[in-house]
Amino acid sequence: MPRQRLVVVGASLAGVRAVEAAREAGFDGHLVLVGAEEHLPYDRPPLSKLFLEATAEPTVPTFRSAGFLRHDLGVDLRLGAPATGLDTEARTITVAGVALGYDRLVIATGAQARGLPGAERLAGVHPLRTL
Repeated sequence: MPRQRLVVVGASLAGVRAVEAAREAGFDGHLVLVGAEEHLPYDRPPLSKLFLEATAEPTVPTFRSAGFLRHDLGVDLRLGAPATGLDTEARTITVAGVALGYDRLVIATGAQARGLPGAERLAGVHPLRTL
């Protein structure tokens, strides 16, 4: 029987926890973590404080190192590769323009903060969502 493939879309805290939980539950198949950003999953809430208080380029707090995810958990990291399509009948997800098959799929893309009405007209006001 071929190894099953679990694809997790969303390289965030939820995505990292999903791949960790899969391994802890005994999943021994192929794990793929897909994220639109090129960066490793990082802690978003402290970003504003890190950048406002920084006197030099701040160190971004990642949840896990690439080595831990790749080697310890055996995760195939697909960072900088946005998921743009889903075909549930064919059991494929489109990642960076290429169809990727899956046996199990977790969508952990999170949410986006609502903008303040009129903020786009205010000087020095910027939403923080990504690096």
